[in-house]
Amino acid sequence: MKEKFSYCFEPRGNDLDSIWKEGILTVDTNVLLDLYRYHENTRDSIVSNLEKFEGELWLSHQAASEFFRNRKKVITSSEKTFKDAIAETDNLSKSLDGIVSKLKGNRIIPNTIAEELREAVDKAIESTKGKIKESKESYPKYLEDDPILERISKLFNDKIGEEPQDLAEDIKQAEKRVEDKIPPGYKDIDKDDDRPYGDYLLWKQSLDYSKKTKKPLILITSERKEDWWEIIQGKTVGPRPELLKEANEVTGNHVLIYQTENFIKIASKKYGEPANTAVIDEIIAVGKQRTNDSESAVSLISHSLNENTTHSNVGLIKVELKREVKNFTVSRGLTPNLDSAPHMIVNLLSSPHDNIEYKVSGSTGTVYDFNIHIHSKNNHYLPIGIYEFEYIAKVENQDTEAGLDVSP
Repeated sequence: MKEKFSYCFEPRGNDLDSIWKEGILTVDTNVLLDLYRYHENTRDSIVSNLEKFEGELWLSHQAASEFFRNRKKVITSSEKTFKDAIAETDNLSKSLDGIVSKLKGNRIIPNTIAEELREAVDKAIESTKGKIKESKESYPKYLEDDPILERISKLFNDKIGEEPQDLAEDIKQAEKRVEDKIPPGYKDIDKDDDRPYGDYLLWKQSLDYSKKTKKPLILITSERKEDWWEIIQGKTVGPRPELLKEANEVTGNHVLIYQTENFIKIASKKYGEPANTAVIDEIIAVGKQRTNDSESAVSLISHSLNENTTHSNVGLIKVELKREVKNFTVSRGLTPNLDSAPHMIVNLLSSPHDNIEYKVSGSTGTVYDFNIHIHSKNNHYLPIGIYEFEYIAKVENQDTEAGLDVSP
């Protein structure tokens, strides 16, 4: 049984020790990006345990590319948190106005009670805003001086995977797997903050490297969705069996998949250090928040092509925004791959509210995919509902009769 279903038996004892001493350890993109989201103690715990790994640290080309593509966005988003926190305290002050007004309108209750409440809460709000501003001032300016990037660079110095030789073919395979709901990554088809095939590309590159080096693999992932994990009655019981079977068939080696917090627990035990409960709790909280954000914002309704050649794609995309956000991005593939990276022209055809002014743009730097970005011009939350876009992805110096107005 163990010979035919070896991937179902998790290594233990000396076999596990051997993997940790001689194997390859790699991480997905968000394990690195989350370092900017954590408190210092959590970040140091993850990096220090990676540094202690006795085997080979290695980073796939896909993970490295995604990291640099999203790093500045994550840093900016983290810094924006302080502005949002101030806005929330201001909203509390506005809400208090109504409460105080109602109390004063109650003839049985003395007005002094409402005034005392107003004074006490105003004092607490000002104190809170002051502490938020102090935190902002002390928060590192990572765009100017980034010690996190330096530590990551040292960890994976000269240990980055090669760029795939036939990325177009890999993308086609990823598309087929998404269609057939083969893990990993099929839950990312509606992903609004990244390309939808990244998980599969990372998975394939990692397995290929394990096969090439003939070494077992440890993959640390921040993913929590069912296209990575077997979830029974709401409880995660382990990696998807299909992933373990595929890993065994491709590499012929043991492949271990850990969520970030489980890596910390196991590493801490191996290196004789107690796992910090606060660190574990923060890793779980950040992971759940990111998963909720990526899963619930935008859902693809339809994507149709009116023209698709190697020098031009013209199409219509319809999506549903499920919760209020200030901006969102729709990422789709180019079919077929274009001759070179195209110029994007985008027009918003319809939205939930016509009286709101939107700013819409398109971007791409590849021959195989593109992004459509939208946010309100007044920086208000976008209304929930259906959005329809028309786009042209056109290689420069190619004539086309199509023309779209970029302004909504």
